[in-house]
Amino acid sequence: MSYASLLIFLFTLFLFLGTRILFASEKVLTVKEDIFIDKQGRQVILHGINLVCKDKNRNYIGRWNEVDFSKLKEWGINCIRLGIIWDGLEPSPGNINFKYLEEVDRFIELARKNGIYVILDMHQDLYSHKFGADGAPEWAVIDEGKPHIHLGGVWSDAYFTSPAIKTSFDSFWENKKAVDGVGLQDHYALCWKEVAKRYANDPTVIGYDIINEPFIGSDIDKVWEVMVRKFLKKTKYSGSLDDLEKMWFNINSRFDLLKELSNLQVYKEVIDASEEIYKRFEIEKLVPFYRKISSAIREVDKESLLFLEPSVSSNIGVRSGIEKIDELQVYAPHAYDIMTDTPFIENSDFARIAMIFERHKEVQQRLRIPILIGEWGAFGTNEGIKSLALFIVKMIEEFQYNETYWDYFGYREMENTEYLEAIKRPYPMCIAGRLSYYRFDRENNLFECQWKESVEGNTIIYLHKIPSKSIRIIPEGKFSIEEINNSKSGYLIIPSCGSNSRKVEILF
Repeated sequence: MSYASLLIFLFTLFLFLGTRILFASEKVLTVKEDIFIDKQGRQVILHGINLVCKDKNRNYIGRWNEVDFSKLKEWGINCIRLGIIWDGLEPSPGNINFKYLEEVDRFIELARKNGIYVILDMHQDLYSHKFGADGAPEWAVIDEGKPHIHLGGVWSDAYFTSPAIKTSFDSFWENKKAVDGVGLQDHYALCWKEVAKRYANDPTVIGYDIINEPFIGSDIDKVWEVMVRKFLKKTKYSGSLDDLEKMWFNINSRFDLLKELSNLQVYKEVIDASEEIYKRFEIEKLVPFYRKISSAIREVDKESLLFLEPSVSSNIGVRSGIEKIDELQVYAPHAYDIMTDTPFIENSDFARIAMIFERHKEVQQRLRIPILIGEWGAFGTNEGIKSLALFIVKMIEEFQYNETYWDYFGYREMENTEYLEAIKRPYPMCIAGRLSYYRFDRENNLFECQWKESVEGNTIIYLHKIPSKSIRIIPEGKFSIEEINNSKSGYLIIPSCGSNSRKVEILF
């Protein structure tokens, strides 16, 4: 080989290796079939909380600090769903606000210091701040001059009553051109590409939630019609259609209608009347949108997870028709009873909630990918909901769901809530193999966890408090306890021993 040929060869090799290094995976978490695994091959359970600032006056940057993240670690949180807002990210067409991302970096660094994974969630509610919520910048609102009408006593009622919001979503799904002649979705893809480029090799940022609670747009009118007709047919309600609408959008009388849906079979038939409309939306509009955004992300980030949500209708149990489009895809639905956000949340129905979780499992099994319940709870400062919160946790344990509670609003405030124990609870953070089951019997203060050990490494159980009675490992083996920040919580660390079947019983 001549000297010149050698130089060319070495230069080519350098370029190749440089490219490989550029895209080398620093990610500490990936997927295997329907679970998350770390670099050691251990199954990881994500137990998290949402941190989303919707305040435009603060440019959507929360007040969270070192103490907040330290407290989350003490509570056993190992993942946050961190909100980013399109309006803050692209305040004018094509201009990315990198100072906004620098503020986001600060929270990611705090998460990193506390061993907490981050999922970046491009959040929206009611499409845009223009309509009293958050999401798209005003230049990306194409509402054709339609009026914004918000009836009812719940913030989400505007999805049903505002022609401006419906039309704005229609424009987004149709990729209508913004003021600069570029499609709305194309702008959105540009934003995600810049975000992905920034965090592609950040081991703390494990993935991206492409859009929060995708809404169907004007076809919500068809949904309303078929559901109301089914409601009138299946319930004992004897009023007219006009009377029903007046009652629904009057928060004081809505409870009477909601009681009609306490029969689970009736509830299923009413929401299932909308299933085909929503599935058509998902297949014809939502999935193609996801393909567009995913393609933009994959140009710069090959390894981060994509958390793709179904239509917002799945929140209440409507079956999703979402498809698998990426090998690193996560199914990321939300789970809320129809009483959520109303003054009647303590009357949430356990059977309806169980049905929602069961249907999420059906979709996950069809897709054969991991699942993360991106939002559940929304309990705020409500009282009388402890049993509801603990029932949901029971479902989470039974289905072995990964999840992020909605939402964090300050440790001092949350420590005074009656449902904190639903968040601060024992669970297996990572398993040296595959989890079989786990559960926490609160009446007897007994935590049980069983797994099939298949890789070397430590199994780590989060302890909401250091056990004062007994820890039993089957088969017997070494273990240690590590306290968190000199608090009363900690980690139980169980080294692998080569046994196929392992079990731990902890009596607190």
